[in-house]
Amino acid sequence: MEVISRRAAVRGFVESLSTVEGRLLRLEVVVLLSAVILAALVLYGTTRRRSSDKLLRGVMWMAYSLSYVVVSYAVGLIQDGPFRGETFVLWAAALLLIQASAYAAPVHSRREFSQRKKLLLQHILQTALVLWLVVSATGRNASYRAAIWAFWCLNVLKTAAKIVEMIKASLPDQSVKVVAEYMDVEESLAASEQPADPRTMKGYKYIFHGEDTMLPVSHQGSRLARDDMMTQSDGKSVVTIDRVYRWIDGEAGYSEVEKDMARDFCLSFALFKLLKRRVYGFVPAEAGSQKARDLVCEGLIQPVTTGPDAAFRVVEAELAFLYDEFYTRNIVLVGARTYVCIAAAVAGLTMWTAFFGTLGPGYHHLLIGVRDLDRSVTVMIVLITAGLELCQAVAGFSSNWRYIKTVYRCVRDEQHWSNRRRGHLWWKESITPPATRYWEDKVGQYVLLKRYRHRPWNLLSWLTLYLVEPRRQGQKRGRRKRLPQEVRRAVLVSLRASYGQLTNGVSTLRRHGLSSPLEWACSFPKLTDQILVWHVVTTRCDWEWASLRGGRSRRREGGDDDDVAGVNRLIARKLSNYCAYLVAFVPEMLPDPSYNVEQIFDTAVQQARDHLAGCRTDGSVLERLREIEERELGGAYERVGSSTIIEKAALLGGQLRATVDAEERRGGGGGGWQVLAEFWAEFVLFLAPSDNVDIHAEMLGAGGEFMTQLWALLSHAGVLERPAGAGAAPPLAPSPTPAV
Repeated sequence: MEVISRRAAVRGFVESLSTVEGRLLRLEVVVLLSAVILAALVLYGTTRRRSSDKLLRGVMWMAYSLSYVVVSYAVGLIQDGPFRGETFVLWAAALLLIQASAYAAPVHSRREFSQRKKLLLQHILQTALVLWLVVSATGRNASYRAAIWAFWCLNVLKTAAKIVEMIKASLPDQSVKVVAEYMDVEESLAASEQPADPRTMKGYKYIFHGEDTMLPVSHQGSRLARDDMMTQSDGKSVVTIDRVYRWIDGEAGYSEVEKDMARDFCLSFALFKLLKRRVYGFVPAEAGSQKARDLVCEGLIQPVTTGPDAAFRVVEAELAFLYDEFYTRNIVLVGARTYVCIAAAVAGLTMWTAFFGTLGPGYHHLLIGVRDLDRSVTVMIVLITAGLELCQAVAGFSSNWRYIKTVYRCVRDEQHWSNRRRGHLWWKESITPPATRYWEDKVGQYVLLKRYRHRPWNLLSWLTLYLVEPRRQGQKRGRRKRLPQEVRRAVLVSLRASYGQLTNGVSTLRRHGLSSPLEWACSFPKLTDQILVWHVVTTRCDWEWASLRGGRSRRREGGDDDDVAGVNRLIARKLSNYCAYLVAFVPEMLPDPSYNVEQIFDTAVQQARDHLAGCRTDGSVLERLREIEERELGGAYERVGSSTIIEKAALLGGQLRATVDAEERRGGGGGGWQVLAEFWAEFVLFLAPSDNVDIHAEMLGAGGEFMTQLWALLSHAGVLERPAGAGAAPPLAPSPTPAV
């Protein structure tokens, strides 16, 4: 009897949903669900944060895809049935407006950005369908009618902006060609201001803004016009970075910290235009230029009032512009003040609708459904709409592009910041750029000696018929870890000391007198082999360091502030684990072909399982490596070509320890951690140059990579490729002491 009663209850519930009251309840639930999902997407988009969290990105992608299905279902319910009243049409118009705003939600891949074009077409069809519902709506609620038309018209405006954006994205960007051709003659344009000074940008005629007033050389009719590109515009319209620096220096009433931040931000925008050339396939004219190396090694890597990390601050802001170029491209068809007025009008209208439309004499109670539930849904929907419009208007105030546009107009018209901001950025007192965090200060970490035993189940791959790429053996991704400032500064110190003359660690070994016994470990045919060998050595040194100190070093990132060895250990460990992470998860960013990298990684995992079979603790792994080291010492140099990665690492670790200990006993060397820290700082720079621009553009949407920042930094230094021969190192010459 109990089973029969349950079945009857379920049957009754299903039948109740098929009634008009049930359909109304479904409509109210779907409308609220749609509004909440779309609101979350809009708010996530206004934060402008690039997250590497795959779960968060997956949830956002699912929410965005689901939102169109849910909104279409809600509109279908309103269209097919007795729900033709103004209350229901108001819900549809509000959802349509929120959906148009959800286009600002960031995408995480270039493929996903292309797929949104199909969703835009669906949105246009929904806009036409809702217009038919608006025209045929019944009721005499003047508040509702006004709000319905306001929502629908604002949706049309936002949809038109997206259509313009889509059309512009499909057209070739002529400004890239203009900038590329301009940089071919930039040296001659700046010849009268030599020698160049990268600290003040004297002699650097890099375009800041205004290239749209110039024409490509192919449109100018003569090759001689290449030397007179600046005269093709009105002269003042093209603003170069040296003019911007002079304008900032001439602004009174601001501190040096504020001016430094403004200089760095404006320089990042100028460098963004140069970096965009590489994405479009142009070869930078300043490749190999001493002037370009001076810009990075003397201009960016220097002590400034805002701290020693100005180089990375510039690069991060520059990559944020590049991300916007490829993934957002939000276009506003009206001015800032007009947009604010529209948002305020919509907010006022929705408040009027919420309180007067639902409480005034024009409101009519529904005769079906839960009493006053429709009134509550209406109030929540219009309040969500008003709140989102205000949030987007406020977020527009802190736009990077709006700040750049204001600076450009100030320099072009020779006006002071205080005069121009009253008409364009009237809310902003300081000359500093918008305070926005562009990227997470985190990097991926992977430790081969910890993860080689991992055997993935790949259930998701099996369930999706391998639509989801399966994980390989030993490929266990951990959480991204914070990248300490000491690591960034060590890389900058290495870059400035080498002055762009990259080597794969040989210079460090020569500088410490270790090239004779250890240079064989920098002569592998594949750089992936070198990464994994030195990674295992660094991990072994780290575990031995921790065991000698009773595990205290494991609980701390790098020891005390005055512990030089602890800081060097931190640098070596972070960079070593990051390079191993690239081997395991982002092989396209490494110099070797990605297929070869994957094969070497799979082989190294299997070799680790063979050599370290039965080892369950860090101590047992260290003991096994010592045994392998003793076996390898006999024929080290004869067998190095045929030894496995684990055997080479065990041999190298023993030789490094013995050599460094001998140097320290003689009063030289500098300690094993100093050698490893300098080696990895030098080696990661050696790995950074790449012609695979697509992987860097793709990873921008996934939260960004530290290697992309190094790639951009070296590109601006004119270092586009590694020197021939991985182990080739230039003669050591005195270099200026890095002031970082």
